[in-house]
Amino acid sequence: MQHDARGNAVTLSNPRALESYERALKAFHTYTGDPLAPLDQAIAADAGFASAYVTKALILTTFMERRFMRDAAATLDAGRAAVERGTARERALAEAARRLIAGDWHAAARMLDQILVEHPRDIVALQVAHVFDFFRGDALNLRNRISRVLPSWSASLPGYAYVLGMHAFGLEECNQYPDAERAGRAAVEISGDDCWAVHAVGHVMEMQGRMDEGFAWYEQTRAVWNGAENGFAYHNAWHTALYRMDAGDYGFGLKVFDERFAAGTEMALARIDATALLWRLMLEGADVATRFAGVANDWERALAAEGGFYAFNDFHATLAFAATGRAQALARVGSALARSAMAGDDNARMARDVALPASEAAIAYCQGRYYEAAQKIAAMRDGASAFGGSHAQRDLLTLTLIHAARRSGQGSLARHYASERLVHKPGSAWGHRLAAPLAGGVRGAGATMAAC
Repeated sequence: MQHDARGNAVTLSNPRALESYERALKAFHTYTGDPLAPLDQAIAADAGFASAYVTKALILTTFMERRFMRDAAATLDAGRAAVERGTARERALAEAARRLIAGDWHAAARMLDQILVEHPRDIVALQVAHVFDFFRGDALNLRNRISRVLPSWSASLPGYAYVLGMHAFGLEECNQYPDAERAGRAAVEISGDDCWAVHAVGHVMEMQGRMDEGFAWYEQTRAVWNGAENGFAYHNAWHTALYRMDAGDYGFGLKVFDERFAAGTEMALARIDATALLWRLMLEGADVATRFAGVANDWERALAAEGGFYAFNDFHATLAFAATGRAQALARVGSALARSAMAGDDNARMARDVALPASEAAIAYCQGRYYEAAQKIAAMRDGASAFGGSHAQRDLLTLTLIHAARRSGQGSLARHYASERLVHKPGSAWGHRLAAPLAGGVRGAGATMAAC
């Protein structure tokens, strides 16, 4: 029996295929290069390599688009014979992948955790579960899933730094900021290439309002996250824009958009960041109409194939369509969300409880119905983690709420949420800018700003 670099038994006859497999895992952990190509090489070297098939399928599911779920299903079909001859762990991984493909994301996460009970050093099961904890808005397991296996890891094991980086992000999303920062910094120091850990530390600084430090951290670690083949570079660049926009430097936000997103956003994960960046700029009165049109085009091209798959994606598509006044596209994505809400998969609750009311609020905001927009967001905001994303990403809802409340003369409501922001981020200039006109009980401050 052969074993991977962390001691997990794998089913194969050609040990050289393991070299390609380990290269794929490295690419997956660092978000650098293509993790799928070396897995194809591993399969070509050994058609019976069960772990290569299931790992490829699982990685494809983490791209969180319907088209990649189809590719994952095709991968499992191609490897069916190999998986049937595989170990119990490999067969369980394949079943978890099938659950993810079917939209049974919560059950799949539980299955992956069951694998980790017996195989705590299965870093594929761990990372895929971690990613889906993020997509499912399960902050507790973003932290605790890593905590449960961390004692089984040590610095002598390949991948330890990446486990530590995942733990850092989970700690941050559970508001354990000092612990998260220590873990993230340690992960970067050990690995030198953990852009997820860089990102976790960046989130800490965003949440604490340490904006100058956050920007300096990203500059200091630029070589870790900004490589030409780094698939996470666009998101880390998005964070740098938020730091500078907090200081009122909206030009930097536009610069990041033009450098990272203006050429097109082929992946939904990138479209989310492009949309969220422009929406924040729009709230602050920046002229982003032309830029938003391009992003809306990208969402519209994908809508027929992807609408209704994942509520978080559909909400961001709605933002782009609302900002550009695309009534037909809004009707289409709204119908997709409504169908999702009635489905039997895990996306249904995300659509029904979060994405639909948040989308209605965004449309109301862009149509000048600011009172309605503010009230709708206030009613659903505290449960918004249920459709995934991070604290930083969901902050878009709070910003929209404050702006909508100001524009509709709900000064007390705007002040209520601006106060929350100041308490949590006392060093944030953005929070002070939002709160300043509310100190005396503002009446419709900002009403002269450009709408969508």
